Amino acid sequence: MKISKHDQKLILVLLGLAIFLAAYFGICRSFNNKKSDIESQITELQAQVDTLNGYLANQTTYQSEIDRISSEISAEFAKYPDDVRSEDLIMYATELEEKIGLNISSISISSPEVVSTFSVPEQSGDSYEVVPIAVVKEGMTVQCTLSYEQLKKLIDYIYANSEKSDIANLSMSYDAENADLFGTITIDKYFIVSADYTYTQTDIPSVDTGTDNPFGTFSIVTTSATPSAG
Repeated sequence: MKISKHDQKLILVLLGLAIFLAAYFGICRSFNNKKSDIESQITELQAQVDTLNGYLANQTTYQSEIDRISSEISAEFAKYPDDVRSEDLIMYATELEEKIGLNISSISISSPEVVSTFSVPEQSGDSYEVVPIAVVKEGMTVQCTLSYEQLKKLIDYIYANSEKSDIANLSMSYDAENADLFGTITIDKYFIVSADYTYTQTDIPSVDTGTDNPFGTFSIVTTSATPSAG
């Protein structure tokens, strides 16, 4: 069977048209699918943009609240010491003797103990970062003698002190012979530090004890009186 040149040209045209249509619809379908995906992403991103625009509109309010909270945190932290060391507790015991009048016969100091950890925002340049913080307590137990009035004054003094402290334990007995109270009081003092705080003992250098004879060396010279001639 012979195909005329006219028919051959017609078949080639139809074949080319079929290929063109197949490619066209394939590409269109691919673009339509991509278009649908992009429109879906745009819808999701638009929701995020609307949320962020809401945050931006209230930025001044947020910043004002952040500054207020930061000021309150700083004011509260200022009430606590940066550290409480053994020598601080010894001096505190001396202070109690001077202020209250009690007589301390012995002091026992406990090791520092972390009682709480939390995080607070801290400004770093133009941004804020969350910083871990630890509340640490160190306590001492004193054995003492005092009057009932001094005991009440002692309790008031401990809780009124600007450095945060409390009485962890109180055990007293009445001395009928001297009309006094005697017993033990455990006082805990608190300080706030970064969570990576590590307690190290204070390095106290050696002290020159000086001369072995604090009174010096001296001698007494005596002279005998010459009797007068008779």
